Amino acid sequence: MRRVVMWLLAPLFIVALAGSIWWLGGWHEARHWPIRWLEVSGDLERLTAAQVRAAVAQQARRGFFAVDVDRARAEVEALPWVEQAAVSRHWPDALQISVNEQQAVARWKDHALVGRSGELFEVAGTGGMQGLTRLDGPEGRELEVFRRWQQMRVSLGSHGLEIRSVTVDPRGAWRLELASGLELLLGREEVSRRLERFLSVRSDLSRMERIDSIDLRYPNGLALTRGPLKAARLSRAGELQEQQTRQDQHAGAQPNHG
Repeated sequence: MRRVVMWLLAPLFIVALAGSIWWLGGWHEARHWPIRWLEVSGDLERLTAAQVRAAVAQQARRGFFAVDVDRARAEVEALPWVEQAAVSRHWPDALQISVNEQQAVARWKDHALVGRSGELFEVAGTGGMQGLTRLDGPEGRELEVFRRWQQMRVSLGSHGLEIRSVTVDPRGAWRLELASGLELLLGREEVSRRLERFLSVRSDLSRMERIDSIDLRYPNGLALTRGPLKAARLSRAGELQEQQTRQDQHAGAQPNHG
């Protein structure tokens, strides 16, 4: 029985011995197995293939068998605008590098960008990027603000409206600024229902002169601010009525700041 076991183990021993000699003798090194090709794939807009190759160049110099593909991947992912990368050997003398770029869909405050899944990332020199919605809110609520913005964008977009900024103050009150400059005050409660209320009366409001802001924190109505010195508060109890005085309240139409 012992002899049978020895015969079975002998090939494994020979392979291990040959592997040790091959490794200790330096036959795995770059001079014997150099990497000659760095193949980059992925839709690159912010990065160039040359930047990606430069990031893995040091690891590639170690040769086909000695290259640390995990370290090479980490070097690529450390580049600005890289969301995810994969690095693999391609026999007999190449590394395949696949790159997914970050795509900025919004800006968080003044220092970070927001990716497609709501993740924050920072890239130097992007402070002047145009056309991105600005999101702002308390620390720890970044993902909540992002998701609510996505929902609001769909709802308003179906009416041809675009959002310029979304702000949540320290008390949790929501405020929107549309691309037209119109400001919507939505408060802390029933934010979606209040936004729908705005959309339901939008056609009536469009016949009025320029409106600066709409306060939707009323149980049965809303308040308008028009121009630098004109303000009117309207109720939906009956017909929407325009008031010409600077500040004229309907009886019982008290704001709910929640």
